[in-house]
Amino acid sequence: MKNYKFIKNDKDWQNFIKKEKLFDRSAKPIRRAKVKGLIKFAFWFLRIYVIVMVVLIILGFLHLL
Repeated sequence: MKNYKFIKNDKDWQNFIKKEKLFDRSAKPIRRAKVKGLIKFAFWFLRIYVIVMVVLIILGFLHLL
């Protein structure tokens, strides 16, 4: 933490946090965003693509043996 000259004790620190509207983000639960539209389609395409690539890699290795 930087050494601010105006923060000399805990009370000054708490006043600084309130003044700057800083929040403790770890105290609030984070909700997961809902995936909609084209992004949902892109994620499904990516899953299918990964599965196809894994199958092709397995087939490639089996051909070499």
